Amino acid sequence: MVALPALLAERPTLRRLIQDGDITAIEPYLRAFQEQSDLDLIVLCDQSTVVVATVPGIDECPIDARTGVAQGDVRLMGDRPVLVAGQNIFSSGIPETVGTVVAGMWLDVEFLVQLSANTGVEQTILSADGQPLASTLPPGVMTVQRRGSGRELAAEGQSFLISQFPLPSQPGADVLIAEAALPIDQLQATERSALMVLAASTAIVALVGVVAGVWYIRRLMAPLRRLMAAAGQISAGDLAAPIPRLAGPPELASLSASLEKSQATMLGALDERSQARDWLNTLIQSVVEGVVTFDTRGRVTFMSQGAETLTGWSSAEAVGEPINHLFPLADSPNDQTFLDHIPPAGEKREIEVHTRSGKSMVVAATGARMVPPNSDTVQVALVLRDVTEEQALRNLRSFFLANISHEFRTPLSTLNASLELLVEQADDLSAAEIRELLKPTHLSLLSLQTLIDNLLETSSIESGTFALRRRAVALDEVIGDALTITRPLIERRRQTVAVTEPGRLEPPQGDRARLTQALVNLRSNAAKYSPIGSATDLIIEPRGEMLRLAVADRGPGISAEDRENLFRRFRRLHAEGDEQYGIGLGLYLTKRIAEAHGGTVGVDARPGGGSVFWLEIPL
Repeated sequence: MVALPALLAERPTLRRLIQDGDITAIEPYLRAFQEQSDLDLIVLCDQSTVVVATVPGIDECPIDARTGVAQGDVRLMGDRPVLVAGQNIFSSGIPETVGTVVAGMWLDVEFLVQLSANTGVEQTILSADGQPLASTLPPGVMTVQRRGSGRELAAEGQSFLISQFPLPSQPGADVLIAEAALPIDQLQATERSALMVLAASTAIVALVGVVAGVWYIRRLMAPLRRLMAAAGQISAGDLAAPIPRLAGPPELASLSASLEKSQATMLGALDERSQARDWLNTLIQSVVEGVVTFDTRGRVTFMSQGAETLTGWSSAEAVGEPINHLFPLADSPNDQTFLDHIPPAGEKREIEVHTRSGKSMVVAATGARMVPPNSDTVQVALVLRDVTEEQALRNLRSFFLANISHEFRTPLSTLNASLELLVEQADDLSAAEIRELLKPTHLSLLSLQTLIDNLLETSSIESGTFALRRRAVALDEVIGDALTITRPLIERRRQTVAVTEPGRLEPPQGDRARLTQALVNLRSNAAKYSPIGSATDLIIEPRGEMLRLAVADRGPGISAEDRENLFRRFRRLHAEGDEQYGIGLGLYLTKRIAEAHGGTVGVDARPGGGSVFWLEIPL
């Protein structure tokens, strides 16, 4: 606390407020410093006059303003002892005193209680005539007057050893006395406790002798008790309980060895059985096909990991549930259930069911009847295999063969009719009529050529032999080839083509033949799905580091649901009148060509109706 007045006196803000005479601002400034430093009072003096005090009732400066320094003096303010320290305040620049700041801390009961807690002795402040001013002693002790140190003080049934010393004060001020009182009742109690300990130790020695005798007797019986405890653990089911090896009489050692040998034989047999069971369970769980067993009530008794993967049900959830609940039929005419479709023993049957997530799945089920060990209940074991993709491939193959036959038959019929007419009436036909007959023939050949090219490219993709021949590609040549190839189809549908391309563009690196093939597929689709006599657009534009080739049609547009699967194999859109050809390979092949070039494909809605199909490749 002694350093706090010096710290406060050095603050420029306080000097400025004193020199300005702003008394209203000085008081809150001092109160703020008092709260921050945990002081009880701060007084600002001018000579012996109090200018500002944070505690009311202080009329005189607590220290001599002429010296302006007090280093931890104790004095009375009213009837309360207080520890004060002071420091002169000098003006800025010249050694002139502008005031004195005094900080104080009350030496009251609260302060003495804290001091007593830190020192372990009771604290008292006495006046010069020996009257207690503040004390942590009980009230009865405080009223007793005493002088000197080293005396024993007794009051209110308590005894204390006291020590007194004067507190520092300024010359001429009242001398206050500090008293420390050490309770000596605890010392006396300690003396009595020592006598009791001595008496108790004698009794303990006698008790130890008795306990030692009992312990020796129990030690003689301990080996047999340990052996009996191990036998009890084994009989209770703890087959791996340790068997103690007993030293002493040969009979005990022989008994221990025999019990240990019997335990080892039993554990070996159980381990072999456990290994066989674990091996069988691992074998069943590792099978990709699902294995499910159920009882005569149709409730599941076992489900393997493969079955969990198939159905989405965990084994813990499935056991005890009706099997019809786990395998709901996808199509159940006449209220039939899964149990109605289970094949006889040794036969296989494909059943379409729903998984837990609602997905349709076709499972191949093979059943067998069995009787589990230690049970008289007959159960049925099912081996389930997911054949959804196999069935889908069979359906896809049938669909593909039917469509490819139709796609070949239509242009071949056109070729046959045109050529037959040319052969029979060639002499009677004019050159213009012959050209008109050759147009559908040319269109049919173009359709067959495009179909065969797409089939061959798809086969190369599936076989892993699809590769590009990269070189600088002249876009004008690609566009010209694509327009030339699709011209018969455009003319037949009486459509127009508007080409938009940048004035100058660096040739991209790519495969000219395959880029032409991709653009032909996009142009053919636009022609087929746009109305007869409408206009289509071919737009070539750079987009950052990519080059976009886009074809816009005036067709009916494509829904958001169809856009997700539009570039998959054998995906076809239905056009008006079912006149358009195709088996759903053109857009799939276009996507693979774009991806092989490091690009992508997509479709957007065209403002005003129709769609914009595009592919992008790096420039």
